[in-house]
This record gives sequence, structure tokens and C-alpha cells, in this order.
Amino acid sequence: FLILISSIFHAFWNILTQTSNNAQFFSGLKGIWIIALAAVYFLITDYPSRISLELYYWALLSGLFHGFYILSLSRAYKTQDISYVYPIARSSPVFVPFFAWLFLGEILSPIIFLAIGIIVIAIYILHFDGQLVQGFKNLIQAVAHNDLRWAFITLALVITYSLVDKRAMDIFFLYFPNQPFANGITFFLLEATIGFTLCNGYLFANNSSYEILQTWKKEWSKGLLAAVATLISYGLICVVLQFESLSPIVSLRQVSVLMVIYWGCWKLNEPYGRQR
Repeated sequence: FLILISSIFHAFWNILTQTSNNAQFFSGLKGIWIIALAAVYFLITDYPSRISLELYYWALLSGLFHGFYILSLSRAYKTQDISYVYPIARSSPVFVPFFAWLFLGEILSPIIFLAIGIIVIAIYILHFDGQLVQGFKNLIQAVAHNDLRWAFITLALVITYSLVDKRAMDIFFLYFPNQPFANGITFFLLEATIGFTLCNGYLFANNSSYEILQTWKKEWSKGLLAAVATLISYGLICVVLQFESLSPIVSLRQVSVLMVIYWGCWKLNEPYGRQR
């Protein structure tokens, strides 16, 4: 249930990002709001003084990967429709089970593998437009396509930070077993502060400060909505990661693909709505 709620909010903030005037600048604005929320939260709870260096290490690692993920995803949205980019970027279930077995020692039942397989096939069939053989050819060509390479880079980053976050939440739970929600919110705000600091540093170093600030001025309230949605989405996933294996979590979370496809095809009039 928590994963489904997380998926709704994940789809929501992606839609807000894609429909903004500039996806990269909007992501930076969302990050400023999240950093502000984190500052208030840490002042109230005094968590920084209660966390070990080991947990800070995992938050730093996750923050770095999330920072690159934010930049990569917003770059992908500048080149392709959301209903095309999002399914590729969220197709991590095809790879996560292998890496979770390799690095985390997860062992999955046959029924879980079957469920993951169905989800992955469904995600990629979204791109086939009714032509199975040609669809696979298009998928192979898409890997080398300049307009789609950012979607696949985003996919690689999703896989990487998922593994890091799972390991981090396991350690968090060992230290604080009686407060899973506080653990999830705390870890997300730590890594998000690092990730969005990196993201905004890159934005201001490579773009006009005036253009960035103008976008922020116009979309500040929308950015706040996206920040809250992101906090709920990732915070809940961090809670669930303390109790469940990574592979089924990542797979079930991809129901957000259905929500984004609906929005892109029927609300934004992106092509191939019926097939997708």
C-alpha cells in the first residue's frame, strides 16, 4: 500500500517537472524547497548529531547518484515526450534483481521473478506500437539514439541509487529499529540535500543566473508542490526498504508508469496513446 501511494506522488512530481517551462531549472527549484524543508526538519529533530559517520557515508553516496539522476532525467525531458522517456527511465526491474542478488544477497521466489518479468515486458511493449519485431529493433536503436541516451543514463542511475538506498536503509534500521518512518524521512532529506546542492551548483555554473531565477519566480508554488510530492514519494520508499527486498519494491513501484502514460497520451496529446 505504501508503495502504491509512493507511485502516485512519484508520477505527480514527474508530470510537474515535464510540464514546467524548463525541466532542469524546475528541478533546481524543487531542490531548494527540499533543502529548506530539510533545514526545518533537522532543526526540530536534531538528527544530525544522532547519526553515525557510516550513515553519513551512505547518504553522501546516494546524494551524489541522485544529483546526477535529477540532471539526467530533466535533460531527457527536454529531448523527448514524457510518455516515451519515463517508461525507459523506470524499467530498472529488468536489472535490479541481478544486482540485488550480486551485491545484497537477495534470493527471489519464482513467482516474484514472473511478476517482475510481466512488468518489464509491459513497460517495453509501450514502445512497440503494435509491431513486435520492429519494436525490438527500435528498442535496440534507441540505446544509441542521441535523443534517448539520457533516458538510458537515467535508468542506470536509478539502478545504482536503488542498491545504495537499500543498503543504507538496512543499516538505518539496525541503528534505529523502532522508528522506520523517521529513518526514511531522515535519510531522504540527507541525500536530497546533497543531491540538489550538486544539481544547483551545476545549473548555475552552466546557465544564466537570470534565466534560472526568472523560472523560479514564475513557478515557485509549483516547485513547492513538487518538493512535497518528492518527499512523500521517496520517504515512503525508504520506509518500505527497511522491511522488504529491493527487487519487488522497485518492480511494484513501476505502476507509476501507467499514470504517466495516461497523462502524456490523453492529457498532453502525445502520440500513440491507444497503443501505449
